[in-house]
Amino acid sequence: MNNSIYTTSDDNVNDLKKKWSRSDTYVVEIDGKSVGSWEDYITKIEKAFDFPTSCLDTVDGYLDWIRDLSWIGKESYKLVIHDYNYFLAKEPKLKASIMNDFKEIILPFWQDEVESTVIGGEPNSFDVYLVE
Repeated sequence: MNNSIYTTSDDNVNDLKKKWSRSDTYVVEIDGKSVGSWEDYITKIEKAFDFPTSCLDTVDGYLDWIRDLSWIGKESYKLVIHDYNYFLAKEPKLKASIMNDFKEIILPFWQDEVESTVIGGEPNSFDVYLVE
């Protein structure tokens, strides 16, 4: 398993969603056009992943919950950001920071770090799909 960030098309995502629907996969889809700020992003992520508490004022809280997800209990997680070109278009530093958090913190955690940091933790597939 190699958790990754992919740039793809709507057609490809539609094909993948058919495959995901036949597996133990939790899929979150976000409309990039509707995300212009941290508040927009975190509100959508909190709701979609059903975070137990708000993370509006804390990036650390967000990183904790996105690396937990025990209440969902799936083997695989997919985050699809549609219209990625519009996603945080006026906040390029924030956009880069969020993508860097996935690349450097969130995806590696689910790929293998979970085994050494969570008692009984097992690796899970977590991929991000950027649809342009």
